[in-house]
Amino acid sequence: MTTTSRLMFALAGVLGSVAACGGTTKHTMTMQEMIAADPLPLAKGAKWEYSVTLKRFDPETEKEVTKSMSWTTEVLDAKEANGITAYRVKGWPTDISDADGTPVPTERTLLRSGNNFLFGKTSEPTIDGAEGWFSWPVMEGQKICPSNESVYCWQVAAVTNGYTLSYLTGPDERTYELEPGTGVSRYHYAHHGTTNEVDAKLVSYTKGH
Repeated sequence: MTTTSRLMFALAGVLGSVAACGGTTKHTMTMQEMIAADPLPLAKGAKWEYSVTLKRFDPETEKEVTKSMSWTTEVLDAKEANGITAYRVKGWPTDISDADGTPVPTERTLLRSGNNFLFGKTSEPTIDGAEGWFSWPVMEGQKICPSNESVYCWQVAAVTNGYTLSYLTGPDERTYELEPGTGVSRYHYAHHGTTNEVDAKLVSYTKGH
């Protein structure tokens, strides 16, 4: 089995679904709906505009400070080789939460092979050193672990317009809301301890080409 096949098998070999709790209105897509939908329509020129609320602790005033800002995520380029496409993305939402001060957009690579999505180590279309994210379709209650050695995994939950992928560690929690046909419609990050919270909601989406 090739490295690609092993990785795709690992990504696909996730745990089954379990019943969800709570009374939140949601729509669990059928398998046919998911197969027909694109959970993350990456393409050169695609752009997502977000309205962001930041809540952070200001050590100078020793108070929590809340501010609003706009944020743009854009696919700058795409390269394909051996069935893998590398998308060079500027302003991935994690830039907002990773910044100590005013967030500055950086570039990172998202990889797609069929319906498998990964975070690339380089800008080239190769899975060498890549970090697995998710394989589409997903299921309510599913756990997606980046590798067999992973302590933490992505948790899948159905919501009204799609699915959320949440990654919880001891101090942090990170959630992407995926709306098929649109992509990341919301990004939320929270750090437990010193306040650092990000809530980015999609305002507009422009298709790429």
